[in-house]
Amino acid sequence: MESIQKTTNKQSIRTKDLVMTGMFTAVICVMSQITIPIQPIPFSLGLFAIFLTGTLLTPRYAFLSVLCYLLLGTFGLPVFAGFKGGLQNLVGMTGGYLAAYPIIALITSLCYSKARKYKTISLVLGMLVSLIVCYGIGTTWFSYVSGTGFYKSLTLCVFPFIPFDLVKIALAASVGAVIRKTVMKQI
Repeated sequence: MESIQKTTNKQSIRTKDLVMTGMFTAVICVMSQITIPIQPIPFSLGLFAIFLTGTLLTPRYAFLSVLCYLLLGTFGLPVFAGFKGGLQNLVGMTGGYLAAYPIIALITSLCYSKARKYKTISLVLGMLVSLIVCYGIGTTWFSYVSGTGFYKSLTLCVFPFIPFDLVKIALAASVGAVIRKTVMKQI
């Protein structure tokens, strides 16, 4: 009887994790459509959703959730900013930023889950580190694909977005804390 109960508990945990993974994939898909069309990189709330996913899911499921989002978009579903989909988005100029999304969620989640003290500070630092990684991967790819120098690519793709991205970090940390205290305890 005890082994049946342990199996049932493991299955319910797995089911919960899978449901949460799917739910956050959907949240990312929806939030990515809230955009301000700035060229060459659109401003969207997709990054906010990625940070939120990393804040609320375990590292494994945060990574998987964002990977599912990328797979949906790669296979043609219009889930990327501006209702775009298809492989061309990953190999195009902004593909490096998209490819960095799972890494952002993973780093964010690892920093939160591994912190014993000062979880909020660890979370925000994790988001900042993951954002720098995203900027590095995305800008390097943009520079390569567009034939633009790295510094020029930074001025086009990073510098204008820093204030907005810092606001996204602050919002994700705040909203994530509220959701974790209220909703996640009930799930």
